[in-house]
Amino acid sequence: MARLKGPYIWEEHEYLHQEKTSDWYWSVGIIAVSATVLAIIFGNMLFALLLLLSAFSLALYASRKPDLVRFEVNLTGVIIGKTLYPYSSLHSFCVEDDSHINLQSKLILKSKKMAVHLLVIPLASTIDPKELRDFLFDHLPEDEHSEPLAQKVLEYLGF
Repeated sequence: MARLKGPYIWEEHEYLHQEKTSDWYWSVGIIAVSATVLAIIFGNMLFALLLLLSAFSLALYASRKPDLVRFEVNLTGVIIGKTLYPYSSLHSFCVEDDSHINLQSKLILKSKKMAVHLLVIPLASTIDPKELRDFLFDHLPEDEHSEPLAQKVLEYLGF
């Protein structure tokens, strides 16, 4: 029996967007061209092409504004956008409450599926992390999870 009724519904951007300066784009371009020249010197044309395409894709992705995503935690599971993750497909959860250090709190769900191992969901400021934790505790076991290192690096770089 759930201690709290729920459901918890909020909208949040899929990631925190940081505007990139023209210096950032110049840096990416200079690094990409330098690495491409090195690849050509070493005779690896395919890698040179891959580097240029990667730099172009990175620049396009960096300028993209994040979408607003609807999140819902209810009695049947967790809904991200239009995708339902029933509690039976989830292994455990962790609520990182970083509001005391002026960072955004996050809900981290460990999935039983290997393709989507960890789901990191940003919590809106209107959602109380303690209430959400109590609600989820009735449906899933709580376990200590942390954000993947790659995601932390990307957030640091502004993605």
